Amino acid sequence: MLTSVHQPAYQSATQPAQPQRVAIAGTVINAATQEGLPQVVVRITHAPIACIHGFLKILEESLADHPHLIASYQRLMCDRPITPDTLKLAQLLFNTFERNQWLADPRPDQTLTGGDGHYCFFDLPPGDYGLTATLSIPQVCQGATHGRVQVNPSDQWLSFSALDLILALEPTARLTPSPSFASLDVLSWPKAEALYQAQTTL
Repeated sequence: MLTSVHQPAYQSATQPAQPQRVAIAGTVINAATQEGLPQVVVRITHAPIACIHGFLKILEESLADHPHLIASYQRLMCDRPITPDTLKLAQLLFNTFERNQWLADPRPDQTLTGGDGHYCFFDLPPGDYGLTATLSIPQVCQGATHGRVQVNPSDQWLSFSALDLILALEPTARLTPSPSFASLDVLSWPKAEALYQAQTTL
């Protein structure tokens, strides 16, 4: 079972729905059991400029529905050259927009794995992508892993780049602060009910 369809990063939320082609798909696998892990957050943490530009357009469209916020947030996105580091800014804003329920559609830069650990992203511009998978079950365990994949141009419906991610989970009590987790501070964890659902599958 694949996760829910996400709107393409470069397609306006106001445009009619277009056919969507899977661009990246894979499974997040429990390193200990070799089984798929459900309810894992998979986020795009590295993307080509065209993809980042699409994310910013979605944020701008979301701001248009909240005029009182434009002065505070639009200055962070306007008149700035788009670089790979701009993705970090976009995701900080996505975190804020998601927390305040200002997004009309699911955020396009991340998804949750389905019941069998599968995930997918749709209609991404070609280029080099980095994905980060994270799972945290309070008082039980947590873990994170990264992977890179190349999305190539294609007009074929079933053409996609495959990336499976192996996730090693460690008991929360044994975890100590490490640089590998410091870079994940901007990631939001799944909601409590989703985490406890995932716990029952471990």
